[in-house]
Amino acid sequence: MKEIKVRMLGLALALSLIGITLTSLPALACEFSFNYERIEAPVGTEGEIGVRVEKTHSRCTMPDPLDYQFDWEHIQVLGETEWKEISAMVYEKWFLVSLSSPGEGFLKISRTCSKEGYEEAVLPIIVTEGERK
Repeated sequence: MKEIKVRMLGLALALSLIGITLTSLPALACEFSFNYERIEAPVGTEGEIGVRVEKTHSRCTMPDPLDYQFDWEHIQVLGETEWKEISAMVYEKWFLVSLSSPGEGFLKISRTCSKEGYEEAVLPIIVTEGERK
């Protein structure tokens, strides 16, 4: 009887350690980044903004693994490239934009992942009035 209790205690301890290990691992989600940390420029400025996605899990369960949503304010998107794989599990897309109206705006990429839930990254954009520098 004492031997069974010791085994049960050992099994419970092993299962607890496995649970702690699994919950302390980093989340396996896509990581988003932009080629700028933030943008501040006058109305009418045109330029390119790069968006990079690093897939951190190799077996994506989504129907289209590159189906990300984009949203923006105070910019006008003039064009965009297709996604391009630049290295293993790293993809890049470029937007040609014009800063369209003064105020605080953004460019946002987001996705609801079937494995990890909702993820997003936001590039802050401040559009000023005045002449280009």
